[in-house]
Formats: sequence, structure tokens, C-alpha cells
Amino acid sequence: MVRRFLLLSTGWGVGILMLLCLSLGAQNLERSSERLSLDLGLNRTTIPLPSGVIIGVGLIIGVVAGSSASALAWPRSSSVEEERE
Repeated sequence: MVRRFLLLSTGWGVGILMLLCLSLGAQNLERSSERLSLDLGLNRTTIPLPSGVIIGVGLIIGVVAGSSASALAWPRSSSVEEERE
């Protein structure tokens, strides 16, 4: 159980740090000529964002989802192994 929590908290921590770095780096992208907007369906679109921000958010979501999935898929240890730790 401790290993699952450690894996989950590490993945979320890395995701938060990546989001912080992306937020700081996106401040310098105001003059970027390549801006994309996402179509969310239901006649709603996002504001035009630089392509690096869209790719970065996708990468962060992938890291967080992957670490969460691996923490859930981590095999359970038997009660004998838990007593040793």
C-alpha cells in the first residue's frame, strides 16, 4: 500500500512541477505566430493557444494518467510481506 501511494504521489508531484514549468514558459510565447484553438464540441472552442501549450498539457495529462494507472495496477502484497516491512 505504501508503494502504491509513493508511486501515485510521485507521479502527481511530477505532473504539478511540469505544469508549473509550462506555465512559466508559456509567458514567453505571446509573440508566437502559430496559435491553435481546440474544438470541444457543442459549438464551444477554447481561446487561441500556442501549440507548445497544447502539446505540454497533453504530455502532463499523460504522465499523471500513466502514474495513476500504474499505481492501480501494482500487485497487492500478501499479509506476510506486509509484516516484514
